[in-house]
Amino acid sequence: MKTCKQCSEQFEIFAPDKAFYQKIGVPEPTLCPACRQQRRLAFRNERTLYNRTCDLCKKAIVAIYPAGTIFPVYCNECWWSDKWNALDYGIDYDPTRPFFDQFVEVRNRVPRISSLVMTSENSEYTNNVGNLKNCYILFAAEDDEECMYGRLVHNSKNCVDCDNTHTCERCYGSIGLNNCYGALFSERCQTCTDILFGFNLSGCSNCILCTNLRNKTYCIENKQVTKEEYQKKFVEIMASRETIDVARKRFNELKAQAIVKYADIIKSENVTGDYLFGCRDTVYAFDTREGRASGYTNDALEPTDVYDSNNVYYKPELCYEVMGGLKVYDCKFSYYVFYSSDMLYSDSCHNMNSGIACVGVSKNDYCILNKKYDKDTFEKMKAEIIARLKREGIWGEFFPPALSVFAYNETLGMSYFPITKEEALKRGWHWTDTMPFTYGKETMRPDAVPKSIGEVKDDIIKEVLACAHCGRNYKITAQELGFYRTSKIPLPALAPECRLLERMTRRNPRRLWKRQCMCNQTGHASHIGQCANQFQTTYAPERKETVYCDTCYSAEVL
Repeated sequence: MKTCKQCSEQFEIFAPDKAFYQKIGVPEPTLCPACRQQRRLAFRNERTLYNRTCDLCKKAIVAIYPAGTIFPVYCNECWWSDKWNALDYGIDYDPTRPFFDQFVEVRNRVPRISSLVMTSENSEYTNNVGNLKNCYILFAAEDDEECMYGRLVHNSKNCVDCDNTHTCERCYGSIGLNNCYGALFSERCQTCTDILFGFNLSGCSNCILCTNLRNKTYCIENKQVTKEEYQKKFVEIMASRETIDVARKRFNELKAQAIVKYADIIKSENVTGDYLFGCRDTVYAFDTREGRASGYTNDALEPTDVYDSNNVYYKPELCYEVMGGLKVYDCKFSYYVFYSSDMLYSDSCHNMNSGIACVGVSKNDYCILNKKYDKDTFEKMKAEIIARLKREGIWGEFFPPALSVFAYNETLGMSYFPITKEEALKRGWHWTDTMPFTYGKETMRPDAVPKSIGEVKDDIIKEVLACAHCGRNYKITAQELGFYRTSKIPLPALAPECRLLERMTRRNPRRLWKRQCMCNQTGHASHIGQCANQFQTTYAPERKETVYCDTCYSAEVL
C-alpha cells in the first residue's frame, strides 16, 4: 500500500499497474486515483463560458476564457486557419531554467482556441463538442440535434437536462440512458419508451415509478395497471413542480428499497469500475466503452493500454496521464492533444508526431517548446530532458494544478472534487471571484414562476428568472419553452448549473469499496444462505440499497 502525498489516503498499486508503468518507463504514481483525476480535471474548463472578442478578427465570441487573459484567444475559425503559426512563438530549451517555467513562457504567448466546437451548426454556447445542430449549453457531446443543458450526450435529439445518454430522443432530467424515447426523470435505463421516474428498466414502455423491470408495459410502482390508470397517473404527476417533487421523493424511496447490481457493467470481462461496456482487463475505470488492458480511465472510448486518462476517444493507445485526447498514441502528461503521437508535457497540439512542451503546434514533428529540430537532435534532447526530469522528481507526474490557465472553480475538478476557496489557495491553486453569472437582475421572483406549463405565457422568454437554490439568474429560451410545452413539463425552478450538479449527485461516485453480496434468498443455485461473492462497487457500505453480485441480481431481475 502507498500513501497519497496530497490527501494521505492509502491506495494500492496492482500487478497490472506495475507492468504498465514499467512498459512505458515511468515511476509508480505518488497520488491516489482520485487525486490524480482531480489534478487532470483542474485543466478542464468545460462549462464556464464568457463573452469576449477574438483577438485576431475582433468579432464577438463565446469563450472559456474571460477578456484580459495574458495569452491571445482566437475564435474557432481563426484558430484553425493558417493565419498564424505556433512555431513563431518557440524558444530555445535552456537546461539551467526550471522546465515548467519554460513551458509556461511559451503557453502564455501562443493563441488559444475560444472553445472546442467542431463541425457544428448554430451551437455557439457549447464546448468540447462535435457535429451538433441547434444545441445550447451542451458539453462533451457529439452528433446531437436540438439538445440543451447536458453533458456527455451522444447521437441524441431533443434531449434536455440529460447526461451520459446515448441514442436517445425527447428525454428530460435523466442520466445513464441508452436507446430511449420519452424517458423523464429516469436513471440507468435502456431501450425504453415513455417512462416516468424509472430506475434500471430495460425494454419497458409506459411505466411510472418502477425499478428493475424488464420488458414490461403499463406499470406503476412495479404493478400492472390499465392504460387509463397509467395516463391518469402521468397527468397527475406532471401537473406542477410540486406534484413532480412529491413523485421524486417517492422515487428516491423506491430506489433505496430496490436491489441493485454492484456495478453497471455490460459485456465486460475481468474489469472493475462502473458504467462500463464491452471492456476487458480494465481496472478502476468509469464511463468507459470497449476498453482493453487499461486502468483509471474516465469518459473513454476504445482505449488500449491507457492509464490515468479522461475524455479520451477514438482508440487512444499506450497513453498515460492524458486529459482530453482524440486518436492519440504514446502520449504522456498532456492535455487536449488530437491525432498525435509521442507527445510529452504538451497542450492543444494536433496532427503532430514527437513533441515536448509544445503548445498549439499542428502538422509539425520533432518540436520542443514550439521549436523544430531534426530527428536526431530531437531524440538526443529528449533523452536529456527526461533524465533531468527524473533527477528533479517531475518525470511521471502530470502538470500541477497551480499551472492551469483556469481557476479551479471554473473547472470540472470543482464538479467532481469540490473544495473551498481557502483550500484551493492554500494548495497554491487559482480561484476566481468573477464568474460569468449575474445575481439580482431577475424580473420575476422564483415564487412567481408558473407552477404548471399550462400557465406559462409566450412572453416568459423575455423574463429574467432567479434560481430557487443559489439565486443565480437564468432565462428560458424559445426552443426550450417549445420542448416543455410539447412534453408537458413545468418550467424548472433551478438554474441550469444547479440542475446539472443535482443530476451528478444521482450518479454513483468514481470510487470503489470492497463489499460482499447481500443476497440471502433461498432458491438461488449459486449459494445456500448468505452469498459469499465479493466485489468492488461504487455503492458505499453505509448506503441503503441492497447490493447483489451479478449472479444473484440476474436471478432476481432478469
